[in-house]
Amino acid sequence: MAQPKGVVTTVIVALLIDLLAFTIILPLFPRLLNYYRHEANNTVMERYKQWITVSDSPGGDKWDTVFLGGLLGSLFSLLQFVVSPMIGSASDRLGRRKVLLCTMIGNLLSTSLWIIARSFSMFLLARVVAGLSEGNVQLSIAIISDVTTPDRRSRNLALVGICFAVAFTLGPAIGAWFSTIDLTRLFPAAEYYGINPYSMPALVALIMLVIETIYIYIRLPETVKKGPETVVREKSSTTQKAFSSTAVTDETRIRNLRRFKLIHCLHLLLFSGMEFTLVFLTFDIFDYTNMQQGKLLGTMGILSALFQGGYVRRCVHKVGEKAMVLQGMVACSLGLACLALVATKTHAASQWLYLGIACLALTSSTVVNCLTGLASLQCQEDNTPIANPLLAKGRALGEFRSAGQLGRALGPISVCGLYWIAGPVYCYGTGAVMMALAVG
Repeated sequence: MAQPKGVVTTVIVALLIDLLAFTIILPLFPRLLNYYRHEANNTVMERYKQWITVSDSPGGDKWDTVFLGGLLGSLFSLLQFVVSPMIGSASDRLGRRKVLLCTMIGNLLSTSLWIIARSFSMFLLARVVAGLSEGNVQLSIAIISDVTTPDRRSRNLALVGICFAVAFTLGPAIGAWFSTIDLTRLFPAAEYYGINPYSMPALVALIMLVIETIYIYIRLPETVKKGPETVVREKSSTTQKAFSSTAVTDETRIRNLRRFKLIHCLHLLLFSGMEFTLVFLTFDIFDYTNMQQGKLLGTMGILSALFQGGYVRRCVHKVGEKAMVLQGMVACSLGLACLALVATKTHAASQWLYLGIACLALTSSTVVNCLTGLASLQCQEDNTPIANPLLAKGRALGEFRSAGQLGRALGPISVCGLYWIAGPVYCYGTGAVMMALAVG
């Protein structure tokens, strides 16, 4: 029978590969969308241009690209908002491993479509399939929660945050480097099959996802259904007994989950929207290349990894999840204020930019991970049936992630719309004030 430590290691390795593939596209977005915006004879893009014209925004062509990026970012998260509860419930019924492998098929399909996305319509279809398929993060959290006790859960879930940090360090850099290889120049005849200047990064992402799928199939056991492949849970501790005590009623747990979902949604509505515009801000103000975008996101990823490993994982049991959430929100307010100064094109804009991403790295290391840890503690603590299905791990964490995805769906379009209408200074300044008010 598989042991908890081995299962957590397997999940973390698979998640890291998945997130590396996912983050490859991030530094490419501004110029990738510009490529499609100047593409001729595309019905979807032509309709967008008729709706949003350069003359509508004082920032011109670049601000139009920001708004288009917001639309795509919101579309992906909106689809995740819809499917996350379904994926979670399905994993409770059918098993985590089986559902995870099914979502990987969708990921492989979406990335394959990106490789041949010569037109914006095909790229849009690839993003839709990706939004309907991505389930690795929530299922990884559910699997880790299956095999760990409450007193160790936040520390183990911090590993998920470290995966994000490492992926944001390496993934954008990988994407930026491979974007310098234009397959249409190396193989001109391949354009007939839909190969485009950004197919090489997509091909690298596809190879990663194939490796991840094979690895999951070979190494990951089932953690829900009982039997020879079921994972043995870590031995109960006094903390485990405290959390499973009948003193904490199902109604109390459900109320707590609802409160955490609301906080999760509102936080990500603001934070994800502001974070999403970062590469568009540097494209707008500094005209960053793909490689420079990769360097920026890589720096943010390194800082986030340091915060995760050096602070969150070591101190969460001492400081407490709630205190870390508040610390992250304060850091977010300071970071957005720094980005507002960047947008003023002040003499020290580059210094303010990197100070801002350092603050946002602390936010990304603390808030979501600690809220997820708090939410998971309200769920069922073993594999036996419970009276209230709302507390089943897959369903509860799926709905929790869905609430976050609703925030992510509303965030990019709202913030990019504000950026497009009022400009970056007002956009980031408003965000800083709103986050400060939330903390207060």
